[in-house]
Amino acid sequence: MVIGMIGAQNSHTAHFLNVINTKKLYADIYVGYIYGGDDPETSNKLTEQYNLQQCPDEETVIEKSDAIVITYRKGSMHYNAAMKALQAKKPVFVDKPFTVDEKEAQEIVRYAAEHGLLICGGSSVKELSGIKDVSNKIEPDDSVIISFQADPRSEYDGYFFYGIHSVEVCLTLFGLEYDSVSAVRNGDTVISTIAYPENTCIIITTPETAALDIVVYGKNKAKHYPIVMDYQDIGPKDFIEMINTGKIPRDYSFYSTSVKLISEIIKAAEL
Repeated sequence: MVIGMIGAQNSHTAHFLNVINTKKLYADIYVGYIYGGDDPETSNKLTEQYNLQQCPDEETVIEKSDAIVITYRKGSMHYNAAMKALQAKKPVFVDKPFTVDEKEAQEIVRYAAEHGLLICGGSSVKELSGIKDVSNKIEPDDSVIISFQADPRSEYDGYFFYGIHSVEVCLTLFGLEYDSVSAVRNGDTVISTIAYPENTCIIITTPETAALDIVVYGKNKAKHYPIVMDYQDIGPKDFIEMINTGKIPRDYSFYSTSVKLISEIIKAAEL
């Protein structure tokens, strides 16, 4: 099986290439093609380092490859590439943020679901073992604070670029059926409150917060969980497992809900 990469600027592109082409964890699967119009210089370096063939456009990568990985840094560039790949019936990984438009996210997952197509992606942070450990510790009536990095002024579609990490962690811990969202901005610090029927999730982000930390507050308790950020291999492994098993790792609606929730936060905080 030959995988094609769309997007070169994101460091996640190199993560996929390292896992699949360098570590060679999967027999008879390799990345062979890349379109790197978002960063031609990096695309040239990756082509030489990982023995790839450069393609002049997205369509050529999709035509030549059996499966597609989309790793543009800007989520606003994901929709068109994802729809082209899905319409070609290719399994697709769409990096974070899935999109920056709720309607686009809904259209992607609607099309994939209606045609039974394989799609996964978003933030790999939600799949970290530390997140799963926290999930097992949360009880009814607990409140959880997630603290991580995000910059409302990012050149890569603003708050979407890094804010989506914390949003997807929230949805992983508590599910997709939240009741309400509120958010405030203090400079570049954003504090969001997502209310669930039995829990409350508070997300606090600043551009300077490098570490991902989670604190679970309950009756007479407060437990701090620093999260180890060993995420580099997660996306490639999830993608290959999806292809090998023919099963999507998460319900289609997870990806559209993640875009919906972060869009609500951005609106509430007036970002």
